[in-house]
Amino acid sequence: MQTLVLYCCTFRKDLLRTVKLAQSIRKHNKANIPFYISVPANDVDLFKAHLGEHLEEHSEEPLKGMDVTVFDEGDIFAANPKLNVEKLYSIRGGLRQQVIKSEFWRLGISSNYLVLDSDCIFIRDFDERDFIAQDDIPYSIIHEGRDVLQATERFGPKKIRQHFLADREPIKAALNRTGVTYDYGYAPFLWSAKVWESLDVNYLTPNKMNFLDAVLLCGSEFTWYGESLMNFRAIPIFPREQLFKHYHYEHQLWADQVLGYQETVLAHDYLGVVYQSNWESWGDFGPSNKSITSRVWRTVKRLLKKIQFKFSLLVGFV
Repeated sequence: MQTLVLYCCTFRKDLLRTVKLAQSIRKHNKANIPFYISVPANDVDLFKAHLGEHLEEHSEEPLKGMDVTVFDEGDIFAANPKLNVEKLYSIRGGLRQQVIKSEFWRLGISSNYLVLDSDCIFIRDFDERDFIAQDDIPYSIIHEGRDVLQATERFGPKKIRQHFLADREPIKAALNRTGVTYDYGYAPFLWSAKVWESLDVNYLTPNKMNFLDAVLLCGSEFTWYGESLMNFRAIPIFPREQLFKHYHYEHQLWADQVLGYQETVLAHDYLGVVYQSNWESWGDFGPSNKSITSRVWRTVKRLLKKIQFKFSLLVGFV
């Protein structure tokens, strides 16, 4: 079993983002940490073709130093007979991906894995030392979410603080922890198989549950991981803050642009950047469901909002 692998759970809409992620890994993965990508069965050939084509375009020697494996996400379901696959595919895609990512450990490929969303990109070189504290023990991402809470307190959207607590407090209660409400995200997530196994052995199985049941109880997979870590202590805790700069909302990016925080500056303190796909819709693969008129109007509104936001910031500085 390997000590660490990189892993991305994705699908065809995020194909182009996944290609950009793979290209950034090719550029910065100095230790050639293996990269695994799971997709629905119908998307396997599509991803293999595009990744091979685009990675070769950006390499003097095709695929040199790039160990990438694309596989059917069904392989993960097969590793846990307790999962109800029919029920899993009846829920919304975001929750389903939480289950898939959290169950990857059952394949027995690696002791630890870095879970990358397709909208992640690396901006500086990395190797195992960035993720492994000692032996096969990974760092643990633990903080209090103040970056997103402060940004949204100032610029919106409203009620993010309530949503933040609603995604975390029920899991704290389920695992009988009180005290500070921690944040264990955001992408990429650094996870140990031992922690997931401790949740299964100490909470899910005794309560006749699987991880799909847990996600339906409260849909925050990284909080289930973090609270399991805090409660069951399957591994020693070596804390680190977020590994990537995460732009949850576009106004966070606009504010950094005004202040001059480019990727070259961010790279001093972050391994990468996440440009959240919820607002970066122009990176989608395939035809849009929206009409041309709707897409043009959305672009115009976005541009006007961006100008207004940056102007308000600059006026505020005077």
